[in-house]
Order: sequence, then structure tokens, then C-alpha cells
Amino acid sequence: MTENVMDRIRKLLRLANDAGATEHERDVALTFAQKLMLQHNIKDVEEKREVHAIFGSWMDVDKGDEWEIVAASAAATLYSCRALHTDKGAHQFVGKPENTEACGYTFLYICSQIEVLYKEALRHYDGRLGKSGRAELRRTFKYSCALKVLRRCREIVAKARNEIPQHMALVVIDQSLAAADDLIKDIKKSKSRGKKAGIGSHAGWMAGDRVQLQGTVGNGDKK
Repeated sequence: MTENVMDRIRKLLRLANDAGATEHERDVALTFAQKLMLQHNIKDVEEKREVHAIFGSWMDVDKGDEWEIVAASAAATLYSCRALHTDKGAHQFVGKPENTEACGYTFLYICSQIEVLYKEALRHYDGRLGKSGRAELRRTFKYSCALKVLRRCREIVAKARNEIPQHMALVVIDQSLAAADDLIKDIKKSKSRGKKAGIGSHAGWMAGDRVQLQGTVGNGDKK
């Protein structure tokens, strides 16, 4: 392995870390550097690209319903971020700056679609449900619908991992998640509790296929 190859890799990594370069230029440089490292069996060089993670803005949506927590996890999955929430319904995304912003838009978009689908399901009963029945439908339909959306997002990411060569920009996805995890490692996170099945569970699960998902998985950036 010639020194010229190492020099080329170092130059590419310097470009990948250059704040004056565009995001596209940095990602292309990183991709070619990783390709050369793979071809020449180079596991490490002096310079590495550092991926910075930030805390996004807090978003107040509702009252901390479990289905919203699942929807936030779905949006975070698409953009290589982590989702945090409070018991009062505030949500926050942690990751690359541009990705936390994309998570916010996608999260609100997913929530609005689930609300529309729920209202369609409610009209199906044509006033035959009492107060408790409507509450059960709202809870189980939206939660099941959000779970289906989360499953679809995970399938999108899994498909990308199977299709994108390991030396390509998929590495940036892992770096983004690692940076986010490092930022929130000392924060105690509560987990979403599973819900029992109800009259809206099956309908909500099926409706989850109708939710349109924004964004693509590649280098973890919004499109």
C-alpha cells in the first residue's frame, strides 16, 4: 500500500471535516475515503470526521399520549435521531442539526395524518359509541396506527442497510446515532408502555399503511 493512497485518504477526510465545504461535498469525500480504506484494508488514519449532535427545540403537541411517543420514535428512526419526551407532552429530537429539524416536521405530519384517519374511523360508527367507547377507540386506534408507522420506518431503515454498501454513507447514520446517544447518555428516559387491544386496534394497525412518510434514508439527512 503506497503512501500516495494514505495521502489521498487524508485529503478526503480533511475535506469531509471542512466546515467551508457543502454537506454534499463532505459526504462525497467521506464516501470515497471509506471506499479506499475498504479496498486497501485500512482500518484507521489520523483524521476522522466528527459528527455533532444537538438538542432540537421542544415541541408541545398534546398531553403526552402514548401514541404520540411512538410517532416521535418513528420520525426519529427515519432521520437517525433519538426522541425524548416529557410527561406533559413535550417532544424533542436529538441528532444532527438539520436532521432534528426534519424530525420535527415529519413528526407533526405523521400526527396530523393519524388524527385524520382516527376521525374517519369514528365516523364509521355513526354515533353508536358512548363516551367510554369513543375514548377506547381514540386510544387503541391511534396507538396501533402509530405502531404500524414505526414498524414501516424500521423496515425502510433495514432495507437501506441491506442495499447500501458498508463503505458508503451508511456509516454517517451510525455516527449520527452514536453522537446523539453520547449527548443523552446521562438523561433518564421513560419507555412507552404497551396498550391492551381495543376496538380500534386492528383498524388502527391497518390504517398505519396509509400514513405517508416524508424523507429518505441514505446519509441520514433530509431531502
